[in-house]
Amino acid sequence: MGKEATKDKHPKGFYACCITFTFERLAFYGAKPLLLLFLITAVAQGGLGVERTDAAVMAANLTAYTYMAPLIGGYISDRWLGARYAVALGYIIMAVGYLVGWKATNPGMINAMIILVSIGTGLFKGNLNALIGRQYKNKELLDAAFSIQYSYVNIGAFVGSLLTGYLYLHAFKRGEVLGFRQCFFAAAIWCIVGMVWFVLNWKNLQGQGIKPFKYLTDENGNIIGETHKSDDEGGKKEPLTKLERNRVLAIILVSLLSVIFWLFYYQQDLALVIYMTDYIDMHVGSFEIAPSWITTTWNGLLCVALGGVMAAIWKKLAARPQGDMNMFKKVGLGFLFVGLAFGVMALCEVTRGVGADPSVKASVLWPVLFASVITIGEMCFSPLRNAFVSKYAPKKYLSLLMGVIAISTFGANKLSPFVQAFIEKFDVFPVFIGICAIMLVFTVLLFATNQKLNSLVEGE
Repeated sequence: MGKEATKDKHPKGFYACCITFTFERLAFYGAKPLLLLFLITAVAQGGLGVERTDAAVMAANLTAYTYMAPLIGGYISDRWLGARYAVALGYIIMAVGYLVGWKATNPGMINAMIILVSIGTGLFKGNLNALIGRQYKNKELLDAAFSIQYSYVNIGAFVGSLLTGYLYLHAFKRGEVLGFRQCFFAAAIWCIVGMVWFVLNWKNLQGQGIKPFKYLTDENGNIIGETHKSDDEGGKKEPLTKLERNRVLAIILVSLLSVIFWLFYYQQDLALVIYMTDYIDMHVGSFEIAPSWITTTWNGLLCVALGGVMAAIWKKLAARPQGDMNMFKKVGLGFLFVGLAFGVMALCEVTRGVGADPSVKASVLWPVLFASVITIGEMCFSPLRNAFVSKYAPKKYLSLLMGVIAISTFGANKLSPFVQAFIEKFDVFPVFIGICAIMLVFTVLLFATNQKLNSLVEGE
């Protein structure tokens, strides 16, 4: 594979890919928070005047389908299209999508934007993660690498959402007309800049991504072997070994656990926001704090801050004689912190007075503490899923299984409103206690069955 990372250093191509991710998230989170507002705002104020229920479904589709599309994009890249070309093409398609949003005059054009951005993301996301993984022979560095990458992702998300929030309300506002459209145009420009950056850094990718991942390549992109015998050359497909089949099973299991994890994690955008609106004093002095600043902005800042910290922790653990914690223990830690976060909100309700009238408000520090704890859980789990797939996926299915991990988040997004509808039937205190208990039970089960689960990836 040529010049890969040394024992203590990450390759240049890794940082090039991280910055490539930053530009894409800058565009996505610059546009995503504005989409619902653009749809429901009156035409006279620069929106489309769409009925709120329909607008909510359309806005949710943007998030959901960008998590589903990598499954298809990964298959295309694994079989026919080199990952570096898939990433560049994905950027171009996303840019075209945002340009459609810039010129949109009706819901049909917004749906076209959603489709184009989803297709572009499908070609982009899983393949760029796979490119990162293929640059490492020392797989012990991958947990640290993807923790660092997660910080770059959140830099883009944080800056993008803050920047367009200012641009549409102030810089691009003309009279009563808000500057939604110009923000979609800006997202397209950021995609083009990201694509140019990525192409200029092809030379740092150690020859990876020129050919589909079923091939092994040297640092010049020349084929030096195959991960499996190719059907395209008339040969019989070489079957997966028992260990490889078990590893695919383990990746699917982690994906199913992802659905459960994100299902409750995303309740901070639903149940917690409702709780803050009703029962939390959202003021610091006379200054009012928006709920999204806690659930999104503070979360993004913490992810950036914790990226290097978590990378150092995983690296230090990997240097122990017994080695790093395995993935299933880390998943257990993720579940633990999500459970503790909802435990924090249960304590908040106790201090407020369980079932007290909404006129009795709790301190805003409680949801800030909640967001801090749940973000630690996110950092124990979310960035490491990609490292896990890079380590253990059969190489010819690398991008495809990256897509499977992503589609689990799609499932959680689609199921989350049903969970919220169920939650609304109960008082807030038993809901917080119930979620805490469910996540702690999963934590205990994961640690209790850890050895058996880990044998799927390491062998007996």
